[in-house]
Amino acid sequence: MAALPPLATAADLAALTQSDIPAATATVALDAASAVIRGWTRQAITRVVDETVNLRVTDAGELVLPQRPVVSVSRVRAGGTVLSDWTLSGDRLLRSGGWRRLPTAGAYPETGVVEVTYTHGWEDVPAEVRTVCLDLAAATVTNPGMLRTVGIDDYNRTFASESLGAGVLSNAHKEILGAYRRRVGTVTLR
Repeated sequence: MAALPPLATAADLAALTQSDIPAATATVALDAASAVIRGWTRQAITRVVDETVNLRVTDAGELVLPQRPVVSVSRVRAGGTVLSDWTLSGDRLLRSGGWRRLPTAGAYPETGVVEVTYTHGWEDVPAEVRTVCLDLAAATVTNPGMLRTVGIDDYNRTFASESLGAGVLSNAHKEILGAYRRRVGTVTLR
């Protein structure tokens, strides 16, 4: 998969911080914040067209596509055979009779793997995700040294512990991003 774009723009970051931020600084801060969010949610978030993944066949009778939302599925292949007898239901591929049989051989795919090419992600980054990205990036550019207090002569500036640099999602951030985190069945991975 090609490099994914940041989840917010440099212009958004400049507007939020009400300051001119060098382009390189904004890029690094937004890329870092986006990576933290993608790592925690286990989701690309932004639209990815025709990504191919290999999914292991289980006894569950369905294949769960790892990225959401699923926009479309363009190809499903198992054991060298392109399959057309499947149905997409949300982020799951269903097949009458399950995934252990092939139409030609009537048996389990030798490799136990089904190759799926699909398009997933949001065309526009959801507002909640963008907000968390900007919050993390703003913490990085406004307090890059992760200082608690800065003082010069009679001027003192104290940063909240939540703004001590990027890379750390607060509990509030995790709560906001919870709806975007990849789930297994009905259990949320922590």
